[in-house]
Amino acid sequence: MSEREDDFRIGPSPSGRLLCGGCAPDDRCRLGIETAHAGEGATTFDVVCPRHWHGGPEVAHGGWTAAVFDDVLNVVALRGEARLVTKSLHISYHVPIPVERPLEVTARIDSHAGRRWEVSARMTLAGDTVALASASAELRTRRPDHFAKHHAWLAHH
Repeated sequence: MSEREDDFRIGPSPSGRLLCGGCAPDDRCRLGIETAHAGEGATTFDVVCPRHWHGGPEVAHGGWTAAVFDDVLNVVALRGEARLVTKSLHISYHVPIPVERPLEVTARIDSHAGRRWEVSARMTLAGDTVALASASAELRTRRPDHFAKHHAWLAHH
């Protein structure tokens, strides 16, 4: 594949939601992120961990938690930039996260300069204030040839 610009961008789905490339074709989030409420300086997402994502008895798999944080941290910044990738993601697990219980994840943009976005989030039971897990990430505005370079690299490995 040549070093050309790609046209991949995350945009609103038919129902108006910002979904990843894997979920957009079905217009539903397979992670259980159902709605978002934009507020002053933060966006709150309603989330339910589907039972098939359990890692132990009645608790979410840590990989599900990481995927949810990666998704919401990107979505909160995607409202201002449609070409983002995750450079780093740090998660702290405080309390086991229950499956099939309403959760809230509140995400915010902490800083933005040039291509660099610093974002953070916390997950709680819906209506509660105790953090079950928290996360921070560094996102980058993707260069126009990001995926073309990746495919060229992969072709040689």
